[in-house]
Amino acid sequence: MSLALPDRIPDYVLEALPGSRVREPDESGFVEDEAGVRVYWEAFGDSDDVVCLLPPWALGHSRGWRAQVPYLSRHFRVITIDPRGNGRSDRPEHAAAYSRAAHVGDTLAVLDATGTDSAMMVSVSPRGALGLDLAANHADRVRASVFVTPQLWAERDFLDWFKGGRREGYDGTSKMNPHYWREDFRGFVEWFARWASPHRHSMRQIEEIVHHGLGTDAETLIRATVGFEMYEREEALATARRVRCPVLVTQNGGKAMYPKHTSGPLAEATGGRLHVFEGLGPAIASRWPVAMNIVVREFLESVRAGDAVGREAVA
Repeated sequence: MSLALPDRIPDYVLEALPGSRVREPDESGFVEDEAGVRVYWEAFGDSDDVVCLLPPWALGHSRGWRAQVPYLSRHFRVITIDPRGNGRSDRPEHAAAYSRAAHVGDTLAVLDATGTDSAMMVSVSPRGALGLDLAANHADRVRASVFVTPQLWAERDFLDWFKGGRREGYDGTSKMNPHYWREDFRGFVEWFARWASPHRHSMRQIEEIVHHGLGTDAETLIRATVGFEMYEREEALATARRVRCPVLVTQNGGKAMYPKHTSGPLAEATGGRLHVFEGLGPAIASRWPVAMNIVVREFLESVRAGDAVGREAVA
């Protein structure tokens, strides 16, 4: 049964209606790379302490942070970025344009465009790999790093779903398959929305995921998924041991969409703090935003005060 939602109304059109956003951006603009790919950003608040909410997987865009922006921008300057492939950013037609290096370049370009020397980075799930790359390889631009339910390497079950080939039918997680995306993209987006928000009374979260997901298309999402390089497990942990900035890692405490064994090893490898949301999960940032916002804000304020510090890099 399909949700009663309009077909492919651009999300930014819906959200441009008066009163539809709790907090309007104070600044916005585009950055452009050498290939002419344009990426959209917004900035909120006025503070010398900057928080960059990193772009998500291209099934969503920066409005996925809508429950964090109004709260955090009362305490910090907050920057958001639409990923290549969704929102107001371009949708390049080659998978290589969605590489992790391209996303790193977009983030650094946005920092430059907003006059930001360094920022406290916040990443979510598979874009934890982007946050790790930035923290390890661009330490001068990263003041601290928060990893929300991080995925740093592609789990075997996802690879089995994604690379499993064409099927006669698709049930459950077998819908994480590019052949199914091409056959019934809306069906995939609606299934994913329910999978990501399995709790009762989550219709608002489900509707938002569907609206955001329909801001892209099957071919773009396939390119964005194939083009973005995840780490191998040992490579990720070796990279994490080079991170010097303060680190917070969060982990679901309730029913999780992904295995929970990434958060602990990442916190240990970075010398960071691990916070487990006991009894809560998945999708804490949208389903229980107060819990997430308080934990993140307290950590970022401890960085600002100099109480949270990194550790010396390990060779």
